[in-house]
Amino acid sequence: MSNITVLNNIDHSSLKVNVNPADNPSLRVNRTQVYASEIADLQKEFPVLIYRDEQGNSLQLHAILGLEKDENLFLDDNGWTTRFVPSLLARGPFSIGYPKAKEGSEKPAPMICIDLDDSRVNAQSGEDIFLPMGGESGYLQYVKKALQTVETGAQYNQTLFALVTEMDLLEPVSVEIKLSNVEQVKLNNYYTINQQKLASLPGEQLSRLNQYGMLGPLYLLMASMGNFQQLIALKNAKNAMF
Repeated sequence: MSNITVLNNIDHSSLKVNVNPADNPSLRVNRTQVYASEIADLQKEFPVLIYRDEQGNSLQLHAILGLEKDENLFLDDNGWTTRFVPSLLARGPFSIGYPKAKEGSEKPAPMICIDLDDSRVNAQSGEDIFLPMGGESGYLQYVKKALQTVETGAQYNQTLFALVTEMDLLEPVSVEIKLSNVEQVKLNNYYTINQQKLASLPGEQLSRLNQYGMLGPLYLLMASMGNFQQLIALKNAKNAMF
């Protein structure tokens, strides 16, 4: 169950958020949805691929975090080992909400909400949400940035998917990973960008991609494939411990 309410510095002045990964099963995932607007940062750490659901009806961007179910290879006892964290995981128990608009009035500004029943929310330990005098903590500012990425990211992704589909740039990714213990891992229903097709696009289409701010992210998406080597190294190191 959830108990989502609008965050404020009076009722929630003493609340904290536990960010210890050992206590956060929500972080133990092998992939997470991400947004084109954060690819510039995420491609430095994670493989980022385009996922098509089994019905073929929708596309998503995924950062690959592990090679088994409920496995995040970028966490240790102290937290994330990476410089950047996907926004959907960085936002924690927070979300964006919209008050109901009155008839004839403008759309209300979005508001930050918190799930008070989330196990990470408490009054004893963790990151402070507000400062003693009511100002925003550094942690809350970090969360607000993540929420902004999530809020604007869906439309940004839809633009990217529409353009790459229209220009026939998607290329199936056949990822078969052989680990040091002879274990093999396959990733299905994933795509990346066909580099040859992208390079061969006429100037008008390249200009459209650039106009919508998508040309750079497409090249970064392809470059992120090199991070599979780091993922494999992390997995082999984990297996060697057991």
